[in-house]
Amino acid sequence: MHDAVRDLGALVDALSAEFIVREARTPFEALERLSGAPLACVVCVVGGAIRAEDFFQLVAHAAPDQVRRLLFVASPFPDDAERAFFESAGAHWLAAAHAPAEALAVVRAVSMTRP
Repeated sequence: MHDAVRDLGALVDALSAEFIVREARTPFEALERLSGAPLACVVCVVGGAIRAEDFFQLVAHAAPDQVRRLLFVASPFPDDAERAFFESAGAHWLAAAHAPAEALAVVRAVSMTRP
């Protein structure tokens, strides 16, 4: 899931090499996808109108079995509040400055996480 203004072509290309990638532009569109079969990983690119904590709470309420399969891609330099949230929630995350290949490695690891 990502804000419509973000260009994620390189990330989508890297993930598509091993996973089926379906993009969602709003939290509610993403939640519709979560209502079906469990997903291997849900990547949420934080920024614009997308806040990590808000999306985490929506998923925790609507699809709690998917919470451990969330991966947040934060800004290259997340602020202290965002880092504190990731740590307190035990959320998987990485900074957007990482190469798409590194994101693919993290998605592989998260997809192996038990719900």
